[in-house]
Amino acid sequence: MLFAFQSELAAVVRFIEILQREHAALMNVDVNALMTITPEKLKQAEQLNQLAQSRVSSLASLGIASDRPHVETWLTTQASNMTEVWNALIEAARTAQQLNQTNGTLIESQLKNNQQVLNTLVSAANQSSVYGADGQPRTTYTSSQRILGKG
Repeated sequence: MLFAFQSELAAVVRFIEILQREHAALMNVDVNALMTITPEKLKQAEQLNQLAQSRVSSLASLGIASDRPHVETWLTTQASNMTEVWNALIEAARTAQQLNQTNGTLIESQLKNNQQVLNTLVSAANQSSVYGADGQPRTTYTSSQRILGKG
């Protein structure tokens, strides 16, 4: 089990590194970096899922439920280095979760801003049209239904 915990910990640490790079790319609005990071992030998340499933199976084969209280109770009978790796795994998973949530919030915010800019541009394009769809000069202009400054 020690090797399984260590492998999973190494994978979570790698995932954190990817999330940190993603965060920097989001802050810098670096689309090219995001396009490189996204498949890497998905691949690492898949590996984490496989390692977690393997851990659950290994614990089940020992007759141990995979939830945290049962694992921690079992760890009291194991070598202290296994408990240390488990605790590091739990902390790393917590860090990864927080980073992922922060990045998700940044993505949502940027999407909202992009949508507002797009709405403004579409509205401006519609109002600046001199000719209608029928090719005839416009004599009236429709007012935008969107008020700038409102979300």
